Amino acid sequence: MTSGRSAALSSEDYRLAVASIIRNLQKNEDLSDAQLATRLDCSIGTIRNARNRATSIDALILVRIEREFGPGAIDPFLALGQVRAVPLAKAVLPMDPVLAIVEALHRIVEVQSVDSEGGARITPTELRKIIEELRHGRTALDALIARAEAIR
Repeated sequence: MTSGRSAALSSEDYRLAVASIIRNLQKNEDLSDAQLATRLDCSIGTIRNARNRATSIDALILVRIEREFGPGAIDPFLALGQVRAVPLAKAVLPMDPVLAIVEALHRIVEVQSVDSEGGARITPTELRKIIEELRHGRTALDALIARAEAIR
């Protein structure tokens, strides 16, 4: 054990994380197995097996997922190592960084208003509704930080 991290991970942990990634992509992007397979240049069976935890997916496909769907797409896998991905300084973002940050902040303010479901406290339901804006805002901030660090 190093740095408080347990090395006791199993193939099932890996398969569960990958299945979560596949299901999240399909739900968020409204993609069938065939459509996702086409975007990732793999077989429908690969997607189906990964979604059902029948087999382990190749690491190259994880890289394709991150490139195709952006930073954060493989966070369930990276969470096994208690880390997450951030864009590099040279990364091209799929959104305007300032707009993404403002949209995320706006949504946070909305869910903390006195008229919201939880009032000043953000509920799990409210968080689920704004997760995409939060992810885009995080990606934008990470990209700007990476650019700033590159010029130091």
